[in-house]
Amino acid sequence: MGSDSNAAARGPVRLHGRAEAQRTLRDAVAGLHAGRGAAVLVTGELGSGRSALLADAARSAAGCTVHHVGGIESEVVVPWAWCQRLLLRLTENPPVPAGSDTEILAGLFAGRCPPEAVLAVASALRRVLAASTTERPLVLCVDDAHRLDRVSLWVLGLVARRSAALRVGLLLTVATGHPALAALDGIDTLRLPLMDDVAARRLLADAAPPDRAVGLCPATEAEVLGLAAGNPLALTELAAVAYADDRCDPLVLPLGSRWQAGHGRRFRQLPDGARAVIATVLVSGPLGPDVLRTAVRRAGWHPDAIDMAVASELIVVRDDGTAAVPGRLLRQALRAEVPLAEQHAAHRILAECLDPRRFRLSRALHRLACGIGTAEQGVEDLERAVGDAGHHTAGAVLEDAADFAPRPGVRQRWLTLAARHAFLAGEDTRTRDLLRRVTPHGVPQGTRALRGLVEGERLLRDGTPAEACRELTVAADLLLAECPESAARALMLAGEAACLAGDFAGYFALARRAALLRRSGDSPATRLVLDHFAGMTATYEGRHREANRTLRRVMRLAEEIPDAYCALWAGQAAYTLGDAAQAHTFAVGAADLARREGAVSLVPAALVYQALAALLTDRCAAAETAALDGLRLARQTGQHNLAVDHLAVLALVSALQGDGESAAARLRSITQQVSARGLGRPAAFGRWASACADLADDRPADALTQLARMTHAAVGNQTNLVIRQLATPHFVEAAVRCDRRAKAADALRSYHAWAASGTSAARLALAHRCHALLAHDDAAADEHFRQAARLHERDGAALELAKTELFHAHRLRRARKPRPARELLREALQIFQQFGADSWTQRATAELRATGARAQAPACPGGRRPGRGTELTPQQTRICELVAQGATNQEIAEVLMVSVRTVEYHLRNVFTRLGVRSRVELAACFR
Repeated sequence: MGSDSNAAARGPVRLHGRAEAQRTLRDAVAGLHAGRGAAVLVTGELGSGRSALLADAARSAAGCTVHHVGGIESEVVVPWAWCQRLLLRLTENPPVPAGSDTEILAGLFAGRCPPEAVLAVASALRRVLAASTTERPLVLCVDDAHRLDRVSLWVLGLVARRSAALRVGLLLTVATGHPALAALDGIDTLRLPLMDDVAARRLLADAAPPDRAVGLCPATEAEVLGLAAGNPLALTELAAVAYADDRCDPLVLPLGSRWQAGHGRRFRQLPDGARAVIATVLVSGPLGPDVLRTAVRRAGWHPDAIDMAVASELIVVRDDGTAAVPGRLLRQALRAEVPLAEQHAAHRILAECLDPRRFRLSRALHRLACGIGTAEQGVEDLERAVGDAGHHTAGAVLEDAADFAPRPGVRQRWLTLAARHAFLAGEDTRTRDLLRRVTPHGVPQGTRALRGLVEGERLLRDGTPAEACRELTVAADLLLAECPESAARALMLAGEAACLAGDFAGYFALARRAALLRRSGDSPATRLVLDHFAGMTATYEGRHREANRTLRRVMRLAEEIPDAYCALWAGQAAYTLGDAAQAHTFAVGAADLARREGAVSLVPAALVYQALAALLTDRCAAAETAALDGLRLARQTGQHNLAVDHLAVLALVSALQGDGESAAARLRSITQQVSARGLGRPAAFGRWASACADLADDRPADALTQLARMTHAAVGNQTNLVIRQLATPHFVEAAVRCDRRAKAADALRSYHAWAASGTSAARLALAHRCHALLAHDDAAADEHFRQAARLHERDGAALELAKTELFHAHRLRRARKPRPARELLREALQIFQQFGADSWTQRATAELRATGARAQAPACPGGRRPGRGTELTPQQTRICELVAQGATNQEIAEVLMVSVRTVEYHLRNVFTRLGVRSRVELAACFR
């Protein structure tokens, strides 16, 4: 397009969705009958639907004469070719109008018209168009106007800018960013954006064959959408391939692809220097401007080669100044289009001009690709350099290097290593693509083991945990002789898969296998894994003193090992012991290490324990923030099992605050995946959350039913030992209120032993509260309640303190001690109001009235600026902030993973609590 200095001379440029653009073009055609001429230019990238919009507008032109006179590539270099075709279309014979137009048009047909006659030709052509509309308006569709010869393009621009007085509708299309746009300044322009996710999914579903009973699997669907990146033509062509067979190979465009042919044509039309620049960026990945300028200078390409390459839109310049080929699909298309000789020359020029100190890895790749030095030396240099790179860069370079590997075994190893780096970098689609290129059979044992490790961990995060466990166990067997530390890590991940499925029998079997690996010279990381297995097994079997000792050793070892996995496992150990501070420290440390190393796929797992550690001390806002961040990252990195974990934790956060509706909405969103994949852990978390919500709403019988079912996983009928222990205080509460004291006492014995063996004041406080609920003697109950309250205060667990005070007050009231009961209830009521725990607030209010006292309404904010005080819960505050940003209730519900009804419920409470009457007033308080 023209420079920014000419912006004022252009017509308005508006970003239009397809429906809006369709209406605009139809309105322009309809206005012709009222004598309003119009010129509308539609721009969009190749395949965005420009031609389809023109065809639709032409079909709507009832009562008009319609001519389609589009650009033709072979005539681009022929002056006046398009003008001549247009005149032949408008009149059956060469026109010979009276006056000065005769000589001009005759010269045009004879090929004697000079380029400087553009204005005269435009004036003559305008009069011809006016003469053609005496009976009916005229619609002239010029598709792909960028393929017009240069002088005809200027004529078209001159006529279009002077069309208002004619009964002519000029409807034009031009590829986004094409230099031809400079000749069409001043014309009303509609720029078609790429499709959003909703529209893309709809088009993908519409592209399914009529006899197709089910859609694409989620992984293939995500791959199609990711490659197409919102381009309708690319999506349609990829869908045809994807629906034809549920492929095992990476998805590629079909033979005869119009999308690929269009970009290939654009590449071939460029001058040699611009083609060389594009080839250089293609083989290098994102390339800094200094390197690119050095390559241009050293190779002797035209000084404007970079600008011409950028103008073609086959490469783009990013905000950081680097040049890159935009999108995976375009890179795929150009690799097939750019001749191998040009790619080889690009590798050589980069190998010569890259600084060996700054670009060690890239230079090693380019030297290998163009055959500088021996093959063995090239392999050694590349593998040594990969160790210093981040995961994204290492994966991309290894994938490219695999095409130049000197032996099949090296190629397979590099592709597998690239998959490992891609997984850690959070690139789920690339990970799957790379793994497909390495068959699990017929490869060296080391490569097969590494492939199993990568595939197993991928399945652990986005697949069936039982299948993940099998892959990881086989990988551990293969790794044992070559690398015992990697074997131990594979077993550790297999153990996590077993726990995710709720298969604790399988976990114990893996723990026994791990114990056999122990050797005197084990590395710290291997010792940490083996101690973790031993400590968790002792916990599950009730040997709490031994578990405490062993898991403490895990935590000490993790402090010596700068490894995100080890920090994550130490966080799990600390959480098991109830050490909230250490669990939080290790979880934050794991996330920080992962981010620094570029291993973003590990961050969502760390955020699970960050959220759970916050819940240990009733920091519900921190827990919700961590879980929402983890949910977002898990979805971005394709780790849907972790997304389910985070939603289950979010449901538990809501339930503990008595927000049953939010908890239920979050649980409904994971039901299908929990069942289909056999995710026992989130299933048990979900039942725990449901039980907590039932208890808050004073439905102990429903809670007891949920908690009894919670001890079984979603599949396999395996007892979930972890969640059962964590939920024991709520089981005791429900059982006591249902007069099932014997069952409650049995459960409490195990829980108290576990709580007493650790350092968690929060868990020990809950144990004392359970003893108080079971106590027959009022004095004993009072002592246990007081001890629980002291521990709650020491640990800062305010919400659980309020619940303990509510239970204690209920017992005091039943013992005819209303005065101390009222004191406890007033404090509990204030805490519940601060947390926005409405169900618990209602229960405390009812209990306070039963003592003969009146419950006070929540404090009114008065003239104080509301929004971040204690009168709103963290979730209510977050909802208010989103309202202030202009979000609708539907958008807020999507961000917070709750229902729209829940958002409306919270907003009603906020309006009452803050004394505001509209969203405008509320938004003003939070800006």
